[in-house]
Amino acid sequence: MSTIKYLTEYFKPTHYDLDLTIDKKNRYFGGTVTMAGNAKADEVHLHAKDLTIKSVRTNLSDQPTWRTDGDQLIIKGRLKTVTVEYEGKFSETAMNGLYLCKYKRDGVDKELFATQFESSYAREAFPCIDEPAAKATFDIKITTNDPDDKVVLSNMPGHREGNTWIFDTTPKMSTYLVAFVGGDLISQSTTTKNGVKINAYATSAQQPEALDYAVEVAKSSVEFYEDYFGVKYPLPKLDNVALPDFSAGAMENWGLITYRETALLNYPSAAKSDRETIATVIAHEIAHQWFGDLVTMKWWNDLWLNESFASVMENFTVDKLYPEYHVWDSFNYGDVHAALSRDSLSGVQSVRQDVTSPEEIATLFDGAIVYAKGERLLKMAKAYTGEEAFRAGLNSYFKAHAYGNTTADDLWYELGKASGKDVKGLIDPWLNRPGYPVVTIERQDDKVTLTQHEFHTDGSADSGRTWPIPLFSNRHELPEVLDERSITVKIPSSGKIELNVGNNAHFITQYDKVSLDQLQRDLGHATAIDQVKLIEESLLLSRAGLTTISPLVHLLVNVHSSDNRITVQKISSALGSLASLTDINSAEETHLKQYTRNLFGDEFHQLFLSGKKLTLDEERMQGCVLSNSTWGENPEALKYCDDMYNQHRSDLAQISGDIRVSVLSSIVKRGDDTVFDELWQKYLAETNPDLRLDIGSALTSTKNVEKAKFILAQVLEAKNIKPQDSLYFVAWLLYRKQPDIHSLAWQWIRDNWNWIEEVFGGDMSYTDYIRIAGSGLHTDAELVEFDQFFNSKAEAVCSLKRAVTTSHNSIVGRLQWIKTNKPVLQKLLSEE
Repeated sequence: MSTIKYLTEYFKPTHYDLDLTIDKKNRYFGGTVTMAGNAKADEVHLHAKDLTIKSVRTNLSDQPTWRTDGDQLIIKGRLKTVTVEYEGKFSETAMNGLYLCKYKRDGVDKELFATQFESSYAREAFPCIDEPAAKATFDIKITTNDPDDKVVLSNMPGHREGNTWIFDTTPKMSTYLVAFVGGDLISQSTTTKNGVKINAYATSAQQPEALDYAVEVAKSSVEFYEDYFGVKYPLPKLDNVALPDFSAGAMENWGLITYRETALLNYPSAAKSDRETIATVIAHEIAHQWFGDLVTMKWWNDLWLNESFASVMENFTVDKLYPEYHVWDSFNYGDVHAALSRDSLSGVQSVRQDVTSPEEIATLFDGAIVYAKGERLLKMAKAYTGEEAFRAGLNSYFKAHAYGNTTADDLWYELGKASGKDVKGLIDPWLNRPGYPVVTIERQDDKVTLTQHEFHTDGSADSGRTWPIPLFSNRHELPEVLDERSITVKIPSSGKIELNVGNNAHFITQYDKVSLDQLQRDLGHATAIDQVKLIEESLLLSRAGLTTISPLVHLLVNVHSSDNRITVQKISSALGSLASLTDINSAEETHLKQYTRNLFGDEFHQLFLSGKKLTLDEERMQGCVLSNSTWGENPEALKYCDDMYNQHRSDLAQISGDIRVSVLSSIVKRGDDTVFDELWQKYLAETNPDLRLDIGSALTSTKNVEKAKFILAQVLEAKNIKPQDSLYFVAWLLYRKQPDIHSLAWQWIRDNWNWIEEVFGGDMSYTDYIRIAGSGLHTDAELVEFDQFFNSKAEAVCSLKRAVTTSHNSIVGRLQWIKTNKPVLQKLLSEE
């Protein structure tokens, strides 16, 4: 932090007048921006990247002395106002700054313009001070000469005068939250009980009814947050826009939230789980309207203040609005797994991470850490303080810091004042350091010893540090917080011990045999969250070499008859890990397929053949059960897929979204070139984003190497596979067990790294290709290839270093796990 030279040290803006002209046909934008503010030095420094500066005027001179230096425009004088005339060009590849989105309507190519300014891309659209703490008000005027731009949106309501759209003055806000979108858009609208206009938009290629659910969720979320926070939504409207090209998942621009189409649009044919996903994304972004937009972090090292909080609120909100979704179950299945897996690698970032350059800021957006782990820490704080104090602390926080900037200590102060507890002392050690502990339990008669150690799955040494661990145990004899290396207490030898009940704290437990046996005897009565927690811990302990996979396999047998969705999904995930220990077409794989077929036999019959009316959770479970049943070569499941495909071949939207990927993948895997080619044409023609992605996923199940090559070639053709979706296709092929297709995808990443840099360089998605390699490579030779290819790149580009280090460690840990547990699985399967 000490090396940063903030531009607000020269000039603190108070207001911007932005007059912007957009010419999509000629790939041009430009205009004038006038900044008013308070000078703090004898020169003003502005951010301006890839912009041509045509003229500069100030309150002191119409021809001041100015120069450019890298991404900065430097103007002499102790100034009160600066006016800059400038122009820029649209990139043909980038999805940040001010950019163009491409789509088709009735076979005709169309475009709209949109912005993505987080974290430091506003400077690519207009000269500004592009720092979170440089809050100012904005008057925005946009002129566009394209008759297709029927709707132009910005943060505030506006009106049209000819080809110009003039918007109301914004509240005081950061530049990264400024936004505008324009094009041929359709919409649906409603109004909250307090008069906030809620709008949802999509391109004219979509159907209006696909926006109905988004409007419903957004309205309910705004009303919920106003009540929960005790602070009214401060703008008169809230727009939610589905963009056909968008690198992130969604972006919380104040009053104008932008989304991927799959994160906002909901068609009747979509999977039931998609409704939960859309609800959580919308609730997340709307939480930001308070936590991030109204109150903003001072600098990007406290990005987690925005993202971790919005992540915990998304689940809390959707759980209240749609309890039937059981979102906390989904969180414990998905996000908790991601956080525990990534955070077990040495070299991983901490939740709060110092950054000194724009390039480093992009590396902070690690979903497993800043979002998932950060959410766990806030959930832990909420459980520690209690609901009432947590809510009261937030209310005080918003009122004290509205329209301002904060650090973590400001939040801890308000939560500590409301709860009377040392929240900062509990949370800071977790926030400022990477990793987490494993707590071991050892029993000897009535004496129980708890010991904490740093946990790693890559063979790294224990550094000796300790954490203040809220135990959330079922035993009154144990302390509320374990803040020592080891403690011994007396507990009756017959007493069951369970730590982290409800899975609210970020640690895992290694039980001794007596304690584990007691838990497993009662496993049928345990909550789904605690069942999933035990499976997760068993797998992680094997990955760390503290046990083998033998306890995991026995645990799966004990819980396999569960009728809970996330337990079944967790069993499926664990079986996927076990499958990676077998070679394709080997005797072990055949045995594991039979084991899987038997494990899911009853569930398949109940969900597909019994004729019973299914609950929502059972409908959502169908895809997982069908996928495992077809992998296990259950003949009834294979026939079901064939029948379903033949019945709906002409209209794939009629196949339930809950099972569509499983059905189509089974068909592609067993089908010929004709099936692949037919589905590829359907993929190209489809405008429903969910159905299109389902078809794309299924296509990557092909066993034909030439077809896999074809898919990878199409990734480079933006008109066929959108750059925003490219990672999916490469990852789906990389994770394939078929060696020649897996190797093909790995080679593609290396051969096309220049393209990846051109499209995603500096973007928050930039390191994703490194991470999928770290998750998918599994041989000694591939580890050597990974290091040879990426080590030099990490040295040359600082923003890649952490991803390269953690991915290397992930491969190292996986190799050791495979070598240790492959013979164990062979022995276990031979005993079946």
